[in-house]
Amino acid sequence: MELVTVAAPPGALVERSVRFEESELFWLDARPFAVRCEPEEEQGSLKLVVAVEGSAVVRQEDRHAVLEAGMFTWLDSDAPFELSMTQGRRLLLRMPAERVRRRHPQVDLRTAVSRGREHSGERIVAQLLHGFAREGLALSAQACSTAVNTVLEAVGLCPSAPAVDVARMRIERALTSIEQRLGDAALQPEDIAHAQGVSRRYLDGLLRRTSGRTLADVIRLRRLERAAEDLLSRPDDLTADIATRWGFQNASHFTRLFRLRHGVTPTAYRRLGQPRG
Repeated sequence: MELVTVAAPPGALVERSVRFEESELFWLDARPFAVRCEPEEEQGSLKLVVAVEGSAVVRQEDRHAVLEAGMFTWLDSDAPFELSMTQGRRLLLRMPAERVRRRHPQVDLRTAVSRGREHSGERIVAQLLHGFAREGLALSAQACSTAVNTVLEAVGLCPSAPAVDVARMRIERALTSIEQRLGDAALQPEDIAHAQGVSRRYLDGLLRRTSGRTLADVIRLRRLERAAEDLLSRPDDLTADIATRWGFQNASHFTRLFRLRHGVTPTAYRRLGQPRG
């Protein structure tokens, strides 16, 4: 199958969709397809992909899941992913990521991991999803809403997250990349995200949850910190040279940002920081 790049899963494949509150269900018809989804807008959702019949391959971040009939996996709506499915019916269940994580903070919600075979709790969830996918076309919207709430509760039967914190690992990689390229004036937040195969929105979201800052915030603050260090430790260097060294567009741009951060100009900061004779 030829891989087609889209901003959202193709609507032509949807046999039925039901939306209620912030969740949505999609029953997809049996035609095979292969797409690479590159989201254009932040949704803040997690999706359950259920292979009712046939098989599927799901790729996201550094992982890929192979799903046989009856198995499922999670997808993050805000990060690029690839999804290919052979002939057979399937179900997509979209729920607010914050709602799922708040309800089950300890559950393993890593995306693109094959689920429904190895763990007893996941087998129960897989059976529930499989039955829902097969019978759900005949259910009312209200009944579908009840079923989704049941699925959300059942997710608590799934295993806990592994000791490796994937979100923390991504943040650490991003911070390391920023440090390595701090003096590159062409560095953009998108470059840091692209190096990990995720969107800027996704990586910004991880950073906000841990530090309240975005990639752009971190780049700007680290440049200002390194420049402030040089102002005191390298008194013979011109302010303009320090600004260039740490990736600022020009001396005036550097001075404006420095004053906003420290309340004084770089020259005043250097003077105040020197020991008195």
